[in-house]
Amino acid sequence: MTEDMKRKLDMLSDEIRKCGEYAREMQTRIHRSYKPDGTVLTETDLAITNALVPMIKNLFPDCNIVTEEELVGTQDNKAPYTFILDPIDGTDTYSQGLPCWCIGLGILDRERRPVGSIVYAPRFGRGCDDLFLRTDPDDDRIFLNGKVLDVTEITENGAKDKPYAVTGGSDIITTLPFAKAKVKLRSFGCSIVHISCAIVFCGIDGCLDPPCYIWDIAPAHALAERAGMKFQYWTGEEFRYDDNLVIERKKFPKPLAIGTDAWRKEIIRRLNS
Repeated sequence: MTEDMKRKLDMLSDEIRKCGEYAREMQTRIHRSYKPDGTVLTETDLAITNALVPMIKNLFPDCNIVTEEELVGTQDNKAPYTFILDPIDGTDTYSQGLPCWCIGLGILDRERRPVGSIVYAPRFGRGCDDLFLRTDPDDDRIFLNGKVLDVTEITENGAKDKPYAVTGGSDIITTLPFAKAKVKLRSFGCSIVHISCAIVFCGIDGCLDPPCYIWDIAPAHALAERAGMKFQYWTGEEFRYDDNLVIERKKFPKPLAIGTDAWRKEIIRRLNS
């Protein structure tokens, strides 16, 4: 990664922090509205989109942008990166005043591989009320609140290889034969945070994510990969960011198992037994 790329990502990170602080301040007086599909929308979603999309366009004019609210411009298959923005993941949770929500920005490369992530959860953290995660293209490090995260602290001795406690949307129990999983479910109402929890909390070993959209998962995908975890459909097939997800903006068709190779193998065995 070039120094110019790092400088631009630093600027983008600073703006995401400002947006998160704004969202935290606004949470006490937010008003809910609804999209045509019945999902919740708030003024904060729109304000953050309006702040970040022009900045991404200005900093990375030759890149693609996909947001929860729109596909920005025409997708160029030769673009070096595609930025995936969720201005507020966990909007329903946010609109009710609960703490589990975040701003998420994922970066896919030209082959649509996850290579960068910025996740900011201003009211949800590891021993504090603040969680800022970042990993950059061509950099194997994960930064947690500005410091390098030592993933061996939570993965040593195979700690993340045995299914015990998982995160996932509450409807995962109706979309999977969940009783076969034989795990404890932690559900907070924010897909990006669900994935991030498996990376930063020692008591969460993986994530079972019900079908949702690219902006609900891509912002945390590079973080998971750098922590030794991968995405796989619960039936065993490989997960890819295809045109249906990126351009058609459709949900991925089946629940995902997100974890280490050993963890995914075991949870998929249980679910399909």
